Amino acid sequence: MARDPGLSKSLDWFIDGPQPMKWRDVATMVLAVVVPPAVAVWFFGVAGMAAFAASMPAHLASREGGGLVALLATMTTGLAGMVAIGDPVMALLVAGCLSVMTAIASHHQLARPAMRALLTWTLFTAPIIPDDNLPQLFVLYLAGMVWSVSVTVLLGRAGTPAALTAQSRVYSVTFGVVFGIGLVSAVWLGGQLFDDHGFWLPLTFVILSMPPYGAVFSRSLKRTLATLVGALASVALSQLSPPTAVTVLLAVAAFPLAFRFIPRSSFIGVTLLTFTILEALSMISDVDMLAEARIETVILASLMTLVLGLVAAGVLAVLKPNALREITSPKQ
Repeated sequence: MARDPGLSKSLDWFIDGPQPMKWRDVATMVLAVVVPPAVAVWFFGVAGMAAFAASMPAHLASREGGGLVALLATMTTGLAGMVAIGDPVMALLVAGCLSVMTAIASHHQLARPAMRALLTWTLFTAPIIPDDNLPQLFVLYLAGMVWSVSVTVLLGRAGTPAALTAQSRVYSVTFGVVFGIGLVSAVWLGGQLFDDHGFWLPLTFVILSMPPYGAVFSRSLKRTLATLVGALASVALSQLSPPTAVTVLLAVAAFPLAFRFIPRSSFIGVTLLTFTILEALSMISDVDMLAEARIETVILASLMTLVLGLVAAGVLAVLKPNALREITSPKQ
């Protein structure tokens, strides 16, 4: 029976890559990312989330740019987190400085490792990690970072840094200004509109702002729909009032599956990841409120990314058309 071309094209929209992440890579990620916060939270309570704030970006940055690049980027954002935590004004100032750092990294083809390190810095902009013992917090952060980078390197999953070839200065400045406006705005709006869960807005903005830039609209739409499906699944599960053990088991099972599917289908991966995050946080907060905040932040972040992306494209089209064609190339 011949396959419907229209159906095939529709299904292809949900496919991003040729194959899912290898199970060996999934196991490495779990060991590098999950173990530090699990141990830290067991012994230190909520403060142990500082280990997660380090382990996740350290692993991802290691895979993108190697261990040394990951250490530099993650240590920088860790210091930035210690400065920003508990102080909304400093969070805005630090966001601007980190945008400059990211623009400089982007100028030398290191945008992705730098932006990976920014992902969980956003946790320090919302009052979910206690700030009453900064030395302890920073030690937990450093421990999570060192563990994650060490595991990634020792298991042979660290990437090789690309040759440092400079990008167009016009592009670098345009990217820095636009990304800086977006990040500072996302941090401020997150705090104003979403209280304790405001970190989701800048976090989602950073994710959507990562290169490549050839399919910003499609990627934003996929992530928005996937977040909606994941949030609805979490709310539906909460209506069944399952035992806590079942909730924990489902969250733990969905986490590795999310990252396995992301290279193949970001829609499936983000759906599972949204479900995991909401199920984990549902043990300390109302899942309906969490789901509502998550959906609203991803929609707002998508709109911000698209508007600022159009502004950046317009500037580059006038000042540096070659740079615009280069960064929107499918090969980027």
